[in-house]
This record gives sequence, C-alpha cells and structure tokens, in this order.
Amino acid sequence: MEVATDKKYGPNGSGFRLVWHFGRRYWRQGMLILLSMMIYAAGVNGRAYLIKPFLEEVILPAEELNSDVISGNPVESILQGGTLSPEERQRQQASLRRAIEQRLLPLLGIALLVITFIPLANFLRSYLGAWVVNRMILDMQADLCRIYLQLPLAFHNRQRKGDLLARLNSDVANASLSFKLLYGDLVQEPITLVVGVGVLLYLNWQLTVLLALILPPLILLIVRFGRRIRKKSRRRQEEISHLLGAMVQMFSGIKVVKAFQKEDFEWDRFQRQNRQVFRRTMKVVKTEVTSHSVTELFNNVTYILFLGIGVFAIIQSALGLTFPVLVAFLALAPTLYRPVKHLSQAYNQFSDAMAGLDRVAEILNQDPGDLADEGSRELQFIREGIRFEAVDFAYGESDWMLREINLTIRPGETVALVGKTGAGKTTLSDLLLRLYDPTRGRILIDGVDIRQYSRASLLARMAVVTQEPFLFDATVAENIRYGKADAPMAEIEAAARAAFIHDAITALPDGYDTRVGDRGVRLSGGERQRVTMARALLKDPAILILDEATSSLDAQSERQIQRALENLMRGRTTLVIAHRFSTILHADRIAVLDGGRLLMTGSHEELLRECPLYQELYALQFLPQGDTRRPATDGL
Repeated sequence: MEVATDKKYGPNGSGFRLVWHFGRRYWRQGMLILLSMMIYAAGVNGRAYLIKPFLEEVILPAEELNSDVISGNPVESILQGGTLSPEERQRQQASLRRAIEQRLLPLLGIALLVITFIPLANFLRSYLGAWVVNRMILDMQADLCRIYLQLPLAFHNRQRKGDLLARLNSDVANASLSFKLLYGDLVQEPITLVVGVGVLLYLNWQLTVLLALILPPLILLIVRFGRRIRKKSRRRQEEISHLLGAMVQMFSGIKVVKAFQKEDFEWDRFQRQNRQVFRRTMKVVKTEVTSHSVTELFNNVTYILFLGIGVFAIIQSALGLTFPVLVAFLALAPTLYRPVKHLSQAYNQFSDAMAGLDRVAEILNQDPGDLADEGSRELQFIREGIRFEAVDFAYGESDWMLREINLTIRPGETVALVGKTGAGKTTLSDLLLRLYDPTRGRILIDGVDIRQYSRASLLARMAVVTQEPFLFDATVAENIRYGKADAPMAEIEAAARAAFIHDAITALPDGYDTRVGDRGVRLSGGERQRVTMARALLKDPAILILDEATSSLDAQSERQIQRALENLMRGRTTLVIAHRFSTILHADRIAVLDGGRLLMTGSHEELLRECPLYQELYALQFLPQGDTRRPATDGL
C-alpha cells in the first residue's frame, strides 16, 4: 500500500491545490470543457451583438423605406436626386427592398449558426464537466479511505468515528459542489464576462471604461461575503460531524440505551445537536442571501444608470453614441449582468464548499509517521525467535505505557503475559504487530529489527485473536476467509472444525453462506469467538497472538477451544494475553507486568512461589472471596 508522505495535496485550506491534484489527470477533458465554455461565451455575447447590424442594416432602413419621408443612409445613397417621378421612385424603392432582403438572409444565417452553437457547447460543457467531477469525487473518496487505512492506530483511537464519517461523506459532498462550480459557473461566467467586455469595448469604449470603474467595488463586495460564508460553513461542518458522532455512538450502544430506558434522553440530545446544526446552516444561508440581494441591487442600479447616460449622450451627440449602438450596448448589459450575478452566487457556494475541502485536506495531509518507513526485507520463517530490547512506549509525551521491557520468546515457545488492567499487556502485542512503533528500544525477529521487514511479509506470518471478537457484516465463509483470501471451501470447513464451530455453522439457515449481521450480532458471543479462531487457524501463522482469546466462551466451549489451541500453538511462537489463569497454566513461560514494567518471568510454579503480584492475581481468581491464605503450590 502506497503511503502519501510528501504533502502532495497542498497545505491545509488549499482548496485549489486539492482541485488541481485530482483534476490534472483529466486535463484533456478539461481542455474540451474550456473550449466549449469559450464557444458558449462567444455565442451568448454574439447573439446580443447581432442586434446592432440588424438595426443598422435591416430594421431602420426598412422603417424608413415604408415611411413617407426617406432620408439618411443607406436609403439616401440609393434614392439620389432631387425630384423623382413616381415610377422612378417606385423602382428605386424596389431596388432598396431587394438590398435589405439580401442583407437579411446572411444575418439570419449567422444568427441561426450562433444559437445552434450555444446549446451544443452548453451540452458538451455540462456532460464532460459532470463526468470529470464524478471521477474526481471517486478518486478523492478512494484516497481518503486509503489514508484512513494507512494512518496509525493512535490516530483512530483519538478520532471520533462520526468525524471520520462526516469527512468521508458530508465534506466530500461539499467538495463535489466546489468541483462542479470550477467546471461550471466559476470558470464559465468569467469567460463570458471577459468576452462581453471585449464586445462592449468594440461598441463604445467610453461607456465601457465607465462600467469598468464600477466593477471593483462589486468584486470586493463579493470577496468579502465569500470569506464570511467560508468561515461560517466551517463551523457548520464541525457541528455536522458532532451530530454524526452522536448518532454512531447512539446506535453502537443501542442495547445499553434500551436496557436503561434512555430512548427519550438520547432523542432529546439528538434534537439539541440537530437544532445547533440548523442554526449554523441558517447563518450561512443568511449571508448567502444577503450577498445575492446586494449584488442584484447593485447590478440593477448600474443598468438604469447607464440607460440614462446613454440617452443623454445621444441627445447631446456625445461619446460617439448612436441609437443602434446604445440598444446593442444595453442588450449586452444583461448578458454581463447574468455572469456577474451567477459569479457572485458561484463564489458564495464555492466559499461554502471550501469548508468541506479544507477538512478533507486535513486528513489527506495527515502524516502516517514512522509506520510509513517500511522496510524491504522479507520475513519467511522464525528461526531465532522474538526479542524485546529495552522497549519503551508512550501514547503522548507523558502517557508512558511500557518501560524498559526486555523479553525473549524462543521459536515455538508459548509465553503468557499477565498483570492488572492497564499493565501494558495488549500494548506489547500491538507493538509486535506494528500497530505502533516503540518510542525507544526495538523489537527483533531473528535478530532483525521488525521495522526492516515489509509490513506485508511481517503480518503475513502473524495471526491475532482479539479480546472482542469482531466480525464483518458478511457471510460466515467470508469472515473465516478473511485470514486467507484464496482459501478453498474445504480449508474453510477444516478450520471451522478445528475451532469446533462447524456444527453450529451448518445449523444456520444458509450454512456457511449465512450473513452474520453487523459485528456478528446474529451469532452468540461464543460462536463469534470461535469464528475468529477459525479465521486464525486458516491463516496457519508462524506467530500467534491470543488476546483474551477465550473471554467470550462458556465452560464447554472453552474446553473445546483449549484443545484446538493446543494443536494450533504446537510448533508456533505464541504470545498469550489473559486474565483467566485457566488459559495460561500450561504456557512454557509466564511474564508478569506491572505498571508497564516487566517484574518477573518463569513457570507458573516459580511465580506462585516467588512473585507476590502473581500470587495476588492467582488468589483473586481461585480463593473464595475474603480468604487471605497464601495459595498452595503443592501438586502444581
């Protein structure tokens, strides 16, 4: 699995860098989208500009032709002479009519061509834009999920599950909106605006300069509103993650909720958080609506202002304005007004979506830490065993879990770890699995630091059965096959028989094809544990880690599993973590941990004679409550 360690997504908050990262692989489609945007912008502005030649060459000459007074160009250039006979006048009028008709046909052809290209270009832009956006979202979710899987266990332990889900769903949905805008209005409208300004300059540069003086305040207004929207949207997304976290917690503990009759309490808490999300959302909406209204008012006032200036200039014969030019200029003004309005809305929506992009970038830029420094050596067999050398470990700067652990596990040996809760037993096994790396010291397998082995080869030689049996919402066969992806059905059944779960599986409605439900809820605790045992048996590991492996079993199931475990552990290097002494009495050696330090190692008999803590732990399980006698060792 590839690990991202170079901050390739850009710094946190760099939404455009994130868009560039996911969009650059589709640059060919992006160029076609840009071309279609240019064609669309040219068509929209060209359609408005055509009013000028229609007025000058067709409409006004035709109006003069049908009036009683014929004057001005181009009629005057054709109807020459002072006094014309009715026949000559009629002949020249017919000639003028033909000239107007000849100008009309090319203009109509051009107009038809323009209005045909507009929807075609819009279709190409919309379809390709949607294709690219959806591919980018797919890539983003895939990268986000990959980063989640790469990040160390410490990250997942301190992160709320609701927040992880919010970033993967709600924040990615917001990011998709920003992608749509960048492949839509946020780029299309500036292009349309630039082309429109060019046409306006060609029509009348004086009015265009006046218009340009008004645009900067409008742009500053849009940017200011956008910043406020982005800030408020970030707070809204955080509230959404809190809400999702509460829902995950509520449904995960639904059994406890019902047992303590807390349905109304949980409903009230959900309602409070939901209302908080609503309040945050309405603050964003208020700012967006205010921005839209102010922008629209600004544009409408500008339109009326230029209408007045244009009419006054024509009356005063100023600014080189003519009636056709003014009409065309005012026809193009809404064409500019629309992109300014849409650009304002798009920028506000993009600012809203940027909050999601920033939160996605925070995860994509997470540093996997030392776990990214994967070795290249391949672990094949266990010849010399496992050795912990002066291993220290802390979750933070002061939260020390292990101190100066020196422990050797010989090949094929079974070593059990015992100690009070929080002594560091499970942490020690997590270090062996490289779920964490030691803060100081090192762990060796066959004399080689495990950080020099590839994670794939290291974990391929290990199997673990955890204290809390976890099953996926899949079939029984798929859960067992999780230990060996290519295992045939015969091997799966053999592993199930060795774990004494085969008969229980065949009694299920669909046998091995029965879905076990979320976290295996359709099976009993003992059945779930035995399925996880079958998963480990199928993998046939060189190193076996049993973390409270029989904690969920009744007495009969435990006896069956103990027989299976004895066969499984024979010839394998095994680390057993247990509070129940019945699971470790036959271990080759027992290591006693206390407060993260290794107190003593030895056999059960040796520890019972020489280790006070071991005696205390043993007495708590095997002596009647209140009996303070020293446990006897005879006969052990």
